[in-house]
Amino acid sequence: MSNTNTERVDEISQYYNPVIKLGKISEFIFWIYIVLSFVIPYSASIFGETTTDILQICFLLLVLGYFVISHVSSSYYFPRAEFGRRKQLLSNALGVPISSDNTEKYYNNKFAPSIERVGANTMENALFSEAIASKMLERKRIVIVVYLVAWFLALIIRNNSLELIAWITQLVFSGEILAEWLKLEIFRFRCKQMYQELYDYFRLKSDQDSHNGFATVLNAFATYEAVKSDAGILLSTKDFNELNPTLSIKWEKICQKLDI
Repeated sequence: MSNTNTERVDEISQYYNPVIKLGKISEFIFWIYIVLSFVIPYSASIFGETTTDILQICFLLLVLGYFVISHVSSSYYFPRAEFGRRKQLLSNALGVPISSDNTEKYYNNKFAPSIERVGANTMENALFSEAIASKMLERKRIVIVVYLVAWFLALIIRNNSLELIAWITQLVFSGEILAEWLKLEIFRFRCKQMYQELYDYFRLKSDQDSHNGFATVLNAFATYEAVKSDAGILLSTKDFNELNPTLSIKWEKICQKLDI
């Protein structure tokens, strides 16, 4: 995954563009309908019944739009992109052109096409994924703490209306905030586990040519791909670009240390 020079090629990245665009649209819709869900209970007394009816129709359309867009992204575009990434990893690792898309300088280790290269590619992916997820979590954890404090204060302040408490609860415990944070935490933890498992495999250099070694690598590869699929998280390109120089150097040192 590292990018140590300008010759890096990644044709798979084009499949993530629809995911990025739909993610921005769904996030925008989410915040609009969150605002409307707060305004509507008070709109009749402020704007009148007619305006309230229009706002309610808009709210229903936004909820429907959010549902459709988010599910199209998570059920079609994201799996399509991950399928392409998985095929390309195996093409690179095994020297079999099962993918028509090309990558250059995306995976960096000295192994010839082999099961060991599958393991090294997966280990590199896990290293980068864990680091990028950790960077994203630095921001998300702060946001979560702010939201939870606001929700707790809303509960303990007696003068707050039930409408306000319900609105904050809906906001905090929605799929866009708390659930996304939990998924990212689990994803980071599992990536760290996969990295350590493969690091120990290459460090010990035991049974690499045996059925046990073959099974260890395939299990790590399958587990890592399953973790990505379960999380359904698109890692930040901005954070990747920021961390990439440091992570690339770190990966090079790891390869030298493990002789991979």
